Amino acid sequence: MFVLSRDKLPETPDALAVALEEALREFASRTEPMVAVRGTDQHRLDEITIDLSGALIDPRHRPVGPKLFRGDPAISVGKLSVSGRPIKIFGSELALHFDALNVQLDQTKTSDGKVLLILRQAASGEMRLVMAREELERLVAQIAALAADKQGVTVENVEVDLTSPATRTLDAKVTVSARKLFFHASLRLSGTVVINEDLVATVSRLRCEGDGAIAALVCAAITPHFSCIEERAFPLSALPIGEVRVNDLAITVDDKQVVIEARFGSESTKSNRKSQPAK
Repeated sequence: MFVLSRDKLPETPDALAVALEEALREFASRTEPMVAVRGTDQHRLDEITIDLSGALIDPRHRPVGPKLFRGDPAISVGKLSVSGRPIKIFGSELALHFDALNVQLDQTKTSDGKVLLILRQAASGEMRLVMAREELERLVAQIAALAADKQGVTVENVEVDLTSPATRTLDAKVTVSARKLFFHASLRLSGTVVINEDLVATVSRLRCEGDGAIAALVCAAITPHFSCIEERAFPLSALPIGEVRVNDLAITVDDKQVVIEARFGSESTKSNRKSQPAK
């Protein structure tokens, strides 16, 4: 979704490109332009391309969502592409590739009256995210350090060990060494995520172990919350946008990198195609 810094939808493709560029620069910085819009009809565009390569993402930015996700039809786009090779966040780098065909963007308003563009439909699309293992470890360490700092805790080291025994199964082990004043603690967190054929994720075998009295206290505090997580199912097929649904998902982990790939599309688009008579 894109929050435009104006109260009306731009009236030309060039003006839309400028508005999208401004929206992205609220949380992404890059020297070169990031947005290209092709097409002559503002409401029926050929393509919107967003290139975030080399962009630095501000992790403090939080997207603004409307209370109701359904809006009014605004723009149809033949192809929407978002890429970044790499994108930088929390001092780490990742590669992203996102393509969607026959896209419908709806518009609504944020609480302060700005135009909000939402992806309502996409006939088909794919997404691929790649991150080197050392970059993932650095990312987890940065996030852990920020969270711990609020509690007066200094994270000294983080190690992440990921394995994927099956296409939709991920085993994770995270070791965290931290210090508060003169006390040191080492925590070992582990768990397994399994995604079934219906693209429902479940978490199991959550464990917390540690060395020392402080680590034991931390594990005693967080372990009761594990049961709530393990008893829940997390449907991944429905994205938090419009009618777009994930049709397939794969997670691949090797010695060098972690790769997440997904294919998606809109249910209503599929239904319309099925209902059309054969030519």
